[in-house]
Amino acid sequence: MSEVKKYEGTRQVSFLDKKAARWLREEAPAIEDGLCLSRFHADLEAEGVKEWQKGQIVTVCGSQYEIAITGKRCFAECGLLQRTGAKCPLASGVAFGRPTEEE
Repeated sequence: MSEVKKYEGTRQVSFLDKKAARWLREEAPAIEDGLCLSRFHADLEAEGVKEWQKGQIVTVCGSQYEIAITGKRCFAECGLLQRTGAKCPLASGVAFGRPTEEE
């Protein structure tokens, strides 16, 4: 895991669903107008992130995390969203949380 960083509180760790991660690696490089595609970097990848719920405790790489936010907001200025009218896999394939214990 990357070091706990970025934000205090509930958004200390970012998670990316493995299917969304695969899309990001394989298909997203050909997309030039996706606002978040080159900016978003998850701390951890995991199976089933899309199904996680706020408040859920998950175990990833042997550590437990409380999920605080599921999904990632889209921005109106995103060219991909404007062009397709649809959200990309990052919108539902991301979650944010915090470790349940001090590491």
